[in-house]
Amino acid sequence: MPRHSGWCVAVFLAAAGCSSGTGEVLLPVEGRAFVGDKPLKSGTVSFRPDATKGNTSQHQPNGTIAADGRYELYVPPARKGAPPGWYKVVVTALDDPQPGKPLKSFVDLKYADEARTPRRVEVVADPEPGRYDLKLTR
Repeated sequence: MPRHSGWCVAVFLAAAGCSSGTGEVLLPVEGRAFVGDKPLKSGTVSFRPDATKGNTSQHQPNGTIAADGRYELYVPPARKGAPPGWYKVVVTALDDPQPGKPLKSFVDLKYADEARTPRRVEVVADPEPGRYDLKLTR
């Protein structure tokens, strides 16, 4: 075996990125959700692959919004990140439901509908700061 074969394997593994174990690369996705200038204090974020922009992934990465508006995406069951590509962003943020009381959404309901959400984002390897921040309306 040639002497440089170990070096070639190391270079190959370094170039491969973070693999999800299924051969698909996952990239870290972290951001903050806002309604106006204020952090959204609860809810969920789900990235749905946008086939119209070439994303054929079968994964729908999602995360929980913390009290300071921060979220981080995971591919179920618990793999951190999202495959690269374009996504439709779905956000659900409902008040604590009470019997006999109508549900109240903290964001416009269009964000909770994959077909109506105006939010689109591309997951990339080297995102600029704020790329995954979500500016939403009520």
